[in-house]
Amino acid sequence: MVVLVVILVCAYVALDFYTGGQQSASMVEGRGGAIIGALSRHRRETGSLPDALEKLVPKYLAAVAKCPNGQPYGYKPAGAEYTLTCQDVLFKSKPYQYDSKSRVWAG
Repeated sequence: MVVLVVILVCAYVALDFYTGGQQSASMVEGRGGAIIGALSRHRRETGSLPDALEKLVPKYLAAVAKCPNGQPYGYKPAGAEYTLTCQDVLFKSKPYQYDSKSRVWAG
């Protein structure tokens, strides 16, 4: 009986941890979508990506959103492509990242 209780508690904790990570991932993608749109508009109008997300304010964004942990999004332009990154999202072990080349969030 004790073993069953331990297993159930562990399963509950793991599920709660996973659900929290999924909520954070959804938040990152939602906030990141606004940044992605602003980067696309900037590139269309100027022909290039900015070297920092802050350069999107105020013309393309009212403010640069933050990751769920309060840190700024990591932004790394590389020629015509870029990545956006938030730390501590899914299972708090790997960065959650958007790659403009593949147009996919992963983490």
